[in-house]
Amino acid sequence: MVYLLLLMFSKPKVCLVTLVSLPCVIAYCPSAFAEMQNIAANSIAPVSSVTGAIKSNRVLEPTLVGVLVNGQEQGSIDALHESGSDFEGDTQNSHYLLSIDDLIKLTNVSFVPIGRQNTNSLNGANPTGGYAVSTPIGDVQLSANEVVSYQGQNYIALDVLKKLGITAEYSQPDLAIILNMGWRPSKDTPSLKDNNVKEVLPIDYYPSRAGLLGLSFDTRFSASESNNSQNNETSTSHQMYADIGAYGYALGGVWGVNARGYDSNNEYRDSGQDGSSNNDSFRRTVLDGFTYLPSEWDDWEIDNLYWAKSGEHLATRLGINQPNSLGQGAQTSGSEFTGAMFAYSNRNIARHLSYFDEDSRSLLQNTSQDYQHLTGIGEAGGVAELRINGRPIARVQIGLDGRYEFLNLDVSQLSLTDNLVEVAIYAYPLSRQPLEIRPILLGKRRTNAATNELIVEAGIGRTGNLINSDTRRRSNNNDRGDTAAHLYTEYGVNNRLAVRGGVNTNIQNLQEDNDSLSWHAGANYSLSPYSNADISYANTPTQDFWQAQLEYQRKKLWANYQYQARQYDNAGLNTFLPNNSEKERLNDQRHQLLINYSPSDRTNISFNQYYDDMTAKIIDTDDYYTYTSVNHRFNEALNGSANWSSGDNRYGYNFIWQDAYRPITHDKAVDIGRTRSTIGLSGDNDSDTLSLRRQLDNSTSLGQSISRLHRNNDILYRGDVSYRFDTSSIGGNSIDSSINAGYSLYDSQVGWLLDWQLNTRKGINFGLGYKHRYVDSISSNRYLDLINDGSFIDDYQLPAWTQNNYLYARLSFDMFKAPRQRLQFGDIPLQRDGSVIVDIEYQADTPIDYENIRFELDNQEVEASLLGSQATQSQYLISNIKAGDYTLTMDSENLPLEYSTGELQTPRIRVSNYTPTSVPIQLQKSYGVSGRLADAKEGVVIDVYRGDALIQSITTGSYGYFQVFGLTPSTYILKAQGYKDQSVDITNDFVLRITLNPIKDTVSQ
Repeated sequence: MVYLLLLMFSKPKVCLVTLVSLPCVIAYCPSAFAEMQNIAANSIAPVSSVTGAIKSNRVLEPTLVGVLVNGQEQGSIDALHESGSDFEGDTQNSHYLLSIDDLIKLTNVSFVPIGRQNTNSLNGANPTGGYAVSTPIGDVQLSANEVVSYQGQNYIALDVLKKLGITAEYSQPDLAIILNMGWRPSKDTPSLKDNNVKEVLPIDYYPSRAGLLGLSFDTRFSASESNNSQNNETSTSHQMYADIGAYGYALGGVWGVNARGYDSNNEYRDSGQDGSSNNDSFRRTVLDGFTYLPSEWDDWEIDNLYWAKSGEHLATRLGINQPNSLGQGAQTSGSEFTGAMFAYSNRNIARHLSYFDEDSRSLLQNTSQDYQHLTGIGEAGGVAELRINGRPIARVQIGLDGRYEFLNLDVSQLSLTDNLVEVAIYAYPLSRQPLEIRPILLGKRRTNAATNELIVEAGIGRTGNLINSDTRRRSNNNDRGDTAAHLYTEYGVNNRLAVRGGVNTNIQNLQEDNDSLSWHAGANYSLSPYSNADISYANTPTQDFWQAQLEYQRKKLWANYQYQARQYDNAGLNTFLPNNSEKERLNDQRHQLLINYSPSDRTNISFNQYYDDMTAKIIDTDDYYTYTSVNHRFNEALNGSANWSSGDNRYGYNFIWQDAYRPITHDKAVDIGRTRSTIGLSGDNDSDTLSLRRQLDNSTSLGQSISRLHRNNDILYRGDVSYRFDTSSIGGNSIDSSINAGYSLYDSQVGWLLDWQLNTRKGINFGLGYKHRYVDSISSNRYLDLINDGSFIDDYQLPAWTQNNYLYARLSFDMFKAPRQRLQFGDIPLQRDGSVIVDIEYQADTPIDYENIRFELDNQEVEASLLGSQATQSQYLISNIKAGDYTLTMDSENLPLEYSTGELQTPRIRVSNYTPTSVPIQLQKSYGVSGRLADAKEGVVIDVYRGDALIQSITTGSYGYFQVFGLTPSTYILKAQGYKDQSVDITNDFVLRITLNPIKDTVSQ
């Protein structure tokens, strides 16, 4: 068990120490102070058998001393002081003794006489001597010669308390005994029978049972008209695509569904002798595309449908699934299947889960989080402090056995070549100087499993997506059926070694052998803080695959060597070998060496080498080839890069200059601070391009480029103007809108384009563009073979110089639905944990519509973001809350004064993973009264009545001033003995400067 110490200092000699049991101590926990309960009786019987342990020359005298526990004064007690002896060479601590009765009250440590069991009373003799001591950080036994009996009470010397994890010393200047321990003793000492009694508070609000969380919509349309000079044909085509998804929660889990639709059409016609286009045909194609209803499209399918649920250790997913390749190296993860998938972790499954929405495909994700444990031996009862680069990260109490442990340190977040990791050992929690500081050497594993963590993923079902009708027909026609089953495991053996393995029936199986198994195994080992090794093997029905990898990293150098080898089955070779003569060549091998070196922060050099010995080559290339690149930042304005590949003997270069040195001025007449120019020069074996872009202001920029083709010296001119509209806030929504117009001149033909993009913070995105004979880039032999006139050409695909006309449009948006609310644009952040949606009701004249507001969950501060607001209601989202029961408190500092003075609701809520918990909070306006007594008396009690009901009682302060808050609009009477009653009317504001006059003054007047 790990105990995290949190030290909070408020003033000299006053310190509160909290001991919290946590599974992970990578950061200080802001939780409230934990009270340690006393589990022993208040008195201990005399131990007569230890009387003989007192030396004959020892003289014990009672003495009155003060006591400080963890820096707090606890009054004074009677201690024993040994006098009349020569203390030279001895410490004072061995000559001051505290009674066991006082120790129980001061530290809440339990003392049980050895040999006494099953009793609720500790009174009586102890014939065997000694005690069994139980502390919050461990148990220990005191022998008979460590206990001293004096006048019917038992005492322990201060230096013996170290065995109990208590640092004790006598301070001569303060005439006090100082006790320091790693826990905070409780003020109460309940009886034994009350130790395990815990008050269970009723739950006011539970998670919602089922509902919709969000919708997504994405549709794209394109229409193109292209000429084919070889057969003198013109083709007109359109492509439509839509993606509609929804996700929500049900039965304590999350569900998602996604549907996709497609429609396409191609028409071919003779383009005529002049090869000109037919604009009427293109316009008709565009009009048909925009007017087609989705129900008339060629193909619709359910692409995803699932339900998933998780707990602390186990997670389940039902529906359409994709096994996840959690490991690395040789893998046999399997293909998509319909069925059930399960995952288990003996630590915490939550950090391995995928984020679930309408498009989630897998249960687990590859997190590459290397969580390690740090253990060691230190001062018993002391404190171990973990430091990174000298900064304290976490503290743990050292047990009475001297052992300490830091759990789940995420080493993947550290750069071990730059970060210094140390553990400092302190004698006790309040000690300012460590006894020693130990450097810690860590190595990085490439793994998902923490040290001593076991991860398991298993699935079973039928191959493919059985929700779609065509997939079901193919499955029904297969008499044997295709069963999909897989199992994957990963285990962190220690801080250096992790192992993994898996088996499945759903990969590379031959048609005549659907029942064959594929399996793989691997291990990852950290050789040193700078190196890592990985080895793996995979076996499938068609091949054996080996892979080994060695990685080395220092501050400036990174190197990675990888070896791969495949051995093919004869049956598998028949599927791709060009001729039977190559069947005897069954092996593929590849060597890969990647080196990255940064001699300075301005220069980076990459040198990659490859050697391939392949069974079947798709293209004719050398077995050995290399790729080299250099990136250099000459100064703040100029950056350059160059690369070369020996495989196809290609080179490339790129230089960019920006006027980074241009001065910035606030003079509006000379607005050069907003002007920025960029000049670029790039090229490769085929062409060279010189470009210039001028940023005129925050909205407008101009661009121009000239490209030259090496083969025939063809020149391409391109230019554009871009304008960004200043629409930062329209209707309360953040909007980013821009328009771009450009031209191209190539082969004596002028082309042009128009493009409009609209994006909003609420998740709405729209784009519309048109190109007419616009040339995106210079054609070359490298691209000509890839163009298919009848294929769909995306607006981002290059080149597109064969198109006479090309129009594209896209619309996408996200919507979310909070409980008891309508759908609205925007999205709820994806999360694995639970969430709380707070519904705040208020009066229309004083709304609550801040972007963020603070709450507390069990005294832990959390921040909520605004989901939406109306005239009398606002909704706030508290996200990523661990499942459990909490008390929700609203921070009054966020509220207007008339809402914060009253008593705020503190409901008890329950949070579950994925499912939102809706909590309504109604704010009532309340006001207050302030004033003073005419005679300025202090300590006078004033009663506040509404009718005959007593509402509050307050006491006057200095100079007779008083104030009372939390009063709703009404008529109140202030009464104080010896003073005249004062009536106060509260409507919609605070009442100030009220004066209560003494009765005698009123009579005299």
